Amino acid sequence: MAKTTQTGGNLLVRGGVVVDGTGGAPIRADVRTSAGRIVEVGPDLRRDGETEIDASGAYVAPGLIESHTHYDAAVWWDPDCDPMPAHGCTTMVVANCGLGLAPLRPDEQSDLVDLFAFIEDIPAEAFHLGVPWTWDTWSQYHQQAKRHATAVNTVGFLPHQMVRTWVMGRDAWERPATDTERAVLCRELDEALAAGAIGLSTTAMDVDRNNRHVPSRLADDRELHDLIAVLARHDAVLQFVPRFLEPEFLLEDVERAAHPAAAAGVRTLFAGYQLETYAAERRKRLEEFLAPYWAEGAPLWANFSARPAHVNMHFERSIMWSGIASWHDVVNAPPERKRALLADASWRSTARSEWDACVYTLAPIRMPQRLLLVGGAHSGESLADAMARTGQHPSDVVAEWLVETDLEGNLRTADQPMDLEASIELMQASQGLSGASDAGAHVQMFSGAGDATYVLSHLVRDEGALTIQDAVHAVTAKQAAFFGIPDRGVVQNGAVADLVIFDLAEINPGQEVRVRDLPGGAWRYSRTPAGYRATIVAGVPTWLNGESTGDRPGSMIGRHRQSDA
Repeated sequence: MAKTTQTGGNLLVRGGVVVDGTGGAPIRADVRTSAGRIVEVGPDLRRDGETEIDASGAYVAPGLIESHTHYDAAVWWDPDCDPMPAHGCTTMVVANCGLGLAPLRPDEQSDLVDLFAFIEDIPAEAFHLGVPWTWDTWSQYHQQAKRHATAVNTVGFLPHQMVRTWVMGRDAWERPATDTERAVLCRELDEALAAGAIGLSTTAMDVDRNNRHVPSRLADDRELHDLIAVLARHDAVLQFVPRFLEPEFLLEDVERAAHPAAAAGVRTLFAGYQLETYAAERRKRLEEFLAPYWAEGAPLWANFSARPAHVNMHFERSIMWSGIASWHDVVNAPPERKRALLADASWRSTARSEWDACVYTLAPIRMPQRLLLVGGAHSGESLADAMARTGQHPSDVVAEWLVETDLEGNLRTADQPMDLEASIELMQASQGLSGASDAGAHVQMFSGAGDATYVLSHLVRDEGALTIQDAVHAVTAKQAAFFGIPDRGVVQNGAVADLVIFDLAEINPGQEVRVRDLPGGAWRYSRTPAGYRATIVAGVPTWLNGESTGDRPGSMIGRHRQSDA
């Protein structure tokens, strides 16, 4: 049985080069921790009974913070938070995209769990089997999560889908809130922020399994403005997901949130900021749109990942095809139903028509050169090349290939070139926040762990495009300051002893691997270890010498300075 450590440890990290997270130059120094806090940073510290960790030839930095994850449920069935400690992570931001675990009434659990499971591609059975569901309100959930020992800390938003359904019931899916309901929504947000929530997360993008708009998309401007006013009183954060994959709506969505947030001075984090070279024109229009706000000092931030993204699209279940009804039906049907539909000439005809008529779906069907067939006689071939070889419609190519592989094949999106100059500019920008990894979501599509490792290993070591101090600041103190995470993100006296030890020559983002360990027996993608020498939470190593220690010194923490922080 894994060990559980609730209290902070006493360590002496000796012989390393400290990059303290503030952006200051690295210094050779030892770090002493006591009762989970940093108590001394300096050269040649004398051991005073602490456990010693040799950091010779390595950097000692604050623990890495991931800004956009979906480990909300996974921490309950996997308190070791695999593979995050192996990738230097000590704190994760959860309840992004308006999705989370609370507030939640028992009679709404099935619908909202299915919504989370569908949008973030996590088997719903795992939620039902692995999460205790011993709370109703957000503050009750937070209290339970504070007592649940984990290897990585979490901080969380109040998710808009959950609170809207909590207040309005099934009407949340149908209409704007009334005056009375808006007042209750604001009260619930006020109480969650007082209890430790870091802000409100919402989206203008998602649909459910039946292609219904999620509840947050039914919120009108009055509701959004009222909720932003509550955030302003608490100096809390708004996380907003615009329809970034539908460029015709992107600026409209951004304006809808940016105008009231800027007027109220609310820090707002826009998800979906793309750095692939193919999105350069879209990004330029967005930056031009935001430039007047930035010129006036409005706290509107871009959330991004500098790492090339890919998706493994398996056909067991998926959100990727929601814009093509025929394919959406196939992907989310039982195996025998899949086989029957794929063999049906009428379905094939409808699928071709709907493929051609589709204006939006997550799968990049308009770029067949980006979709690679994995499995079968032509594994590795792009959909574009398969179309040229067979002379068939792309829908028929995929259908034939799935029949050929008996549903075992998958599609993989090819990595796209990233705009290195834009990546560096955003890493250094006062209003750019890295770490949009989606770790913990889409677990049968990819493993998002290792985003910060890519920044360190590629942008610092391989490209020489960032200094180590700038990179560490971007993935530690900058994150902690934006979200209001107390006493973390720096290596300074008095700070919580969340630390990571690494040699740049030894780290890499690792490789995706399939593991079958979800409640109910389903598989997911994990990631091989990144080469960190140690990951330390509150003075207790969670990853050391290439393996998990089994210790769990973390939990959910609040945005305020509290005894649990």
